[in-house]
Amino acid sequence: MRIGIVPRRRTACIDRESSVAHACRLMREQRLGELVVTENLDGKPVPAGIVSARDIITRIIAVELDPATVTVGDILWIRAHPATPADSVPETVERLCASGGDALPVIDFSGKVAGVVSLDDLWLALANAGSRAHPRTP
Repeated sequence: MRIGIVPRRRTACIDRESSVAHACRLMREQRLGELVVTENLDGKPVPAGIVSARDIITRIIAVELDPATVTVGDILWIRAHPATPADSVPETVERLCASGGDALPVIDFSGKVAGVVSLDDLWLALANAGSRAHPRTP
């Protein structure tokens, strides 16, 4: 099974130099729990990671930092290795677990951000594939 058939959550992107306060406003406006953080590479925005509401709470609010002065790039744990529609679900689960994150950006074949896939999305896809492969008998 490939990532291309796994439903992806919609997302919004934010530049890594943007403030955490700006990220909070964008999450609120868009009703999102995470944003894909991008950086410019050869004049094109590419995924650098994901910042989640949990990251903001644990790494900014809980330690009483000023969200207006900290950038989203400052709180990225790791650089993202985005998933593509051609990636397999098991490979992506393994990569995501190894990263310690909850989600990965998904890029389309042109390199643009197409959405976000989470561990929950992947586990559900695997569970559904297994139930279709082994139907229950009455």
